[in-house]
Amino acid sequence: MSSSDIRDGIENELRRVQIQNHPSYSAWYSGLMPYARQIIDFILEEDLTPEQILSAQDAPDEEWREYQFISIIAGGNPMPSNMPALTNFTLTDILIEVEEFGKDVA
Repeated sequence: MSSSDIRDGIENELRRVQIQNHPSYSAWYSGLMPYARQIIDFILEEDLTPEQILSAQDAPDEEWREYQFISIIAGGNPMPSNMPALTNFTLTDILIEVEEFGKDVA
């Protein structure tokens, strides 16, 4: 395992905790559409897999447009060695969505 994989693994776990402990998480999560919710349930438990990339590619068009994290996953390289970094990038995007949820846009 490379040092970047180890770093990504540590950051992935940290992001999972940050997302789930964020004050806006519950409200954000409850507003997700069903397909997006399944993806969130998966990524908050484990790193992405090539199968998850294929699954994201099959997401309904409405959810593709609504959630950037679906298009991030769907556009990912399915090489297993890329999964820790793709997970890290996706979790970072999800954390930003959760942090921005409910903020007034000026």
